[in-house]
Amino acid sequence: MLPDEEETLLNLIELIKNDDKKAFQEFFYLYQPGIFHFLYRYTSDTETAKDLTQETFIRFWLHRRNLQISRSTTSYLYKTARNLAINYSIKSAKTSRIDDQDDTLLRLSLNPELEYDAVFFMDDYQKAIEKLPERCRATFILSRFSGFDYSEIAEILGVSLQTVKNQMNKALSVLKNLLAVYLN
Repeated sequence: MLPDEEETLLNLIELIKNDDKKAFQEFFYLYQPGIFHFLYRYTSDTETAKDLTQETFIRFWLHRRNLQISRSTTSYLYKTARNLAINYSIKSAKTSRIDDQDDTLLRLSLNPELEYDAVFFMDDYQKAIEKLPERCRATFILSRFSGFDYSEIAEILGVSLQTVKNQMNKALSVLKNLLAVYLN
């Protein structure tokens, strides 16, 4: 960022902290395209990215008085967007999991023996995922349900690629142990 741009940003933030809606509008127009593209990359859905972008700026406005006047304000904005993307991915993974369960159960209903086992498996599978440590669970859901690759997960969670790999290995190991009865 050039010194003039940096000074302009700091002035905008100062005005925003003092409830200047025009300054917020200018800030919005400066950063909205970047936030939208950032969120679209994670959601692959235009409407969802628009909604999350709007939510990001709403949260920014609501917390404006607590902002520290510095260049890290844009980092705060992107971190807010990232957290919203993670929350969305986790919520949509739960919905997706329910839809997948319904599809599986429909297919298995053609075979009553398999249907009985599938109901218990799906319930135990969901409980096993919920038992994962928080970071392992987030990594697993982002990978398996949201389709992100490891480097994208590392960026979303703000951790190294190796940490994502370690968390995924741990998640798979725990799930394998918890669901061992179904694997034999």
